[in-house]
Amino acid sequence: MNIKPDNTIIAFLLAFQDLKTALGEQHKQNLKDVVKQLETQPKAWKVYIKERLLEIITANHELNQSYQFYQSQLDNVEEIPQSLFPTEAEISRLNTLEKTPMTKGFKPKYEATGYESQLNNVVVIVGSSSQPEETVKQATFLEKWKQFLSQSNPSN
Repeated sequence: MNIKPDNTIIAFLLAFQDLKTALGEQHKQNLKDVVKQLETQPKAWKVYIKERLLEIITANHELNQSYQFYQSQLDNVEEIPQSLFPTEAEISRLNTLEKTPMTKGFKPKYEATGYESQLNNVVVIVGSSSQPEETVKQATFLEKWKQFLSQSNPSN
């Protein structure tokens, strides 16, 4: 099954993985705030959360340049194979990289499913980690995305 997801999260993860400099403390805190909202209120993505994530991206020149590159490549793709999305095993492995439990307090009251849930989980794990720049580099499924995009956009 092929799907056409919102490209924002994919482009962000790909760009974040390419980031060569660490985010500043304020940007890390802003990212933590965004992923906390994404985890607890995923339905607010289009209304509020997406805009906040884009603010974080545009505030970092290097991240924004890379994000724009991946976003333009993703815009040229009609459908994305399901095999490119992270598996539960990959998400679990990312989650175990952090020494502390992910969720504190209450358990989110939504049951997100499918590819949006998978990508949201990755963003939540990465953004909640103490070193998000290092955690995103461990997201091995992103390499499959980069290969797919290079094959889909041979002029790049």
